Amino acid sequence: KRFFDIGEEQVEIHENSKFLIQEITRLAKSGYYLEHFVAEAKQRGVSIDETISVTDFKLGIEVVQDGASPSLASGVSLDRYQDANTNSNSKLLWLFEPRRSARVDHWSGTNDYPAWHHKKLGSTLNAFTHYVYHLTQESIVFADLQTSTAVNEHGDGLNVLFDMMTHTSNGASGVGDHGQEGIDTFVQSHECVDRCDGLGLSKEGFTKALKESGESDEEEEN
Repeated sequence: KRFFDIGEEQVEIHENSKFLIQEITRLAKSGYYLEHFVAEAKQRGVSIDETISVTDFKLGIEVVQDGASPSLASGVSLDRYQDANTNSNSKLLWLFEPRRSARVDHWSGTNDYPAWHHKKLGSTLNAFTHYVYHLTQESIVFADLQTSTAVNEHGDGLNVLFDMMTHTSNGASGVGDHGQEGIDTFVQSHECVDRCDGLGLSKEGFTKALKESGESDEEEEN
């Protein structure tokens, strides 16, 4: 994977590198938080969908021989590549992930958080989003959660998370980060499921978080 178009101008080589590094940072963090979420659920005896995993990944650099053009798949012309190397020593970075099913199930949107009361996988991810918000002291919300099925080396079926977004308090986690506004949207729209309750999570304090966020915005304007 590499970034070609994010709805603005053409993505430059150095921008693609930045976006991919931000993406693997999100993947690494989501894996860390998921591990803690599963452990907390087991400790509390909360039933969750245990087939959830986060995709493995590797970053690769495309090797371009002197005088040769980058691969057709990169979408980068020889002139662009030479200009980029002259200006910033940019490398053609790619993100590699294991093969998985082409079918994708979407569980949340950029600013849409269905509860999925009657879907174990969906409600588990709903509770996971709430858990991360709580664990990070209200500074990170995972969004655009989607899964595809895969099989691990033991033959077990998995629901693999990939290509997610985050809203963060500083708005600097990468493409799709709506900052505090994105966090506030989650706070306003989140509907707790039984798994939230079982994990000791509630919406108490959500109103306070919104109020404090609003006061912070007013201070910046003043």
